[in-house]
Amino acid sequence: MVATAQTRRPNRSGAATRAALVSAARETLVQDGFARTSARSVAARAGCSQASLFYHFEGVPELLLAVLDEVSDRRMAAYREPLLAARTPRQLARLGRTIAADDIASGDLRVLVELVAGAPTVPGLKAQVARRIGRWEDLVARAAQRFIPPPLRGTVRPAVLAHAVVAGFLGLELLRDLREDGAGTEDVLTDLAHVGRLAAGAPDAGGPS
Repeated sequence: MVATAQTRRPNRSGAATRAALVSAARETLVQDGFARTSARSVAARAGCSQASLFYHFEGVPELLLAVLDEVSDRRMAAYREPLLAARTPRQLARLGRTIAADDIASGDLRVLVELVAGAPTVPGLKAQVARRIGRWEDLVARAAQRFIPPPLRGTVRPAVLAHAVVAGFLGLELLRDLREDGAGTEDVLTDLAHVGRLAAGAPDAGGPS
């Protein structure tokens, strides 16, 4: 008997199929962008049917939120403790550069950028993405509030500062696609670190510390 496409697929548990769909949706977002992340493209990449996708998820928007949750939970687990343990602004800035470099190299930041750009086109998705970004703004606010000088604590609100930081990360990565030199978040953070050292009167070795 000639094997069909269905019989050639390996048998997988429901949990394994769901995980494969989340992984495939993440890869599709990173490589092809939001507009090309469809039930058909994700199912094909995952090696399963579109029916399987709709069995495990109500639709593509719910699947994309599962991708965002997986990325956010993983990165939060890796960086919550170091961010809250930073003792100086310089340590915090250095950690920010590390996070940016890791998130760019892994594609995790691209997942968020694509969802932020595409969410307004899907009813109900924008609010869900915004709520998840709020978790990161809360964490950044907690980390930053310790370093706001006392004279500024009445005027500089940690939540607003955190919103600006997160928006800056997203905006820089969005603009990277428009620049011929590909300059992005890590370049800006590196140069700002140089400026900060010079402004503080510290010697600069011409490269990131």
